[in-house]
Amino acid sequence: MKKIVAAAAAAALLAAGASPAQARWRHYHHRHGGFGGFLAGALVVGGITAIASSGGEKKRNKQDYAVRSCSDEAETRTGGHVAEIGRVSKSHGYFTVEGLLENGREAPRQTFACTIRGGAIYSFRAMPAAA
Repeated sequence: MKKIVAAAAAAALLAAGASPAQARWRHYHHRHGGFGGFLAGALVVGGITAIASSGGEKKRNKQDYAVRSCSDEAETRTGGHVAEIGRVSKSHGYFTVEGLLENGREAPRQTFACTIRGGAIYSFRAMPAAA
């Protein structure tokens, strides 16, 4: 009986000595998944980035549209030329574009402010620029 207990204890010690290395190996590959896990992670991160950038691109397109529309409106209403866009802001779904107009050498410069909502001009005002 003592020999059976001793043999079982020796077998258990041998198995225990090999198990941590095998367990670590299985844990690493189960947890990290090798290249397949890396590829899956890269696809998830890439998808999130694409979704985030498409939202930013959509906002940028709306902002560009607001600047073009307000610039056209300013030139049509005043007969001047948009010299610069000073500020573009968005608040509560409204884009507000502010800029500077030149009306030729002799005419005074003007500032303008234009607000767009839903793709349409909501308000427009032009006034003489401060000296």
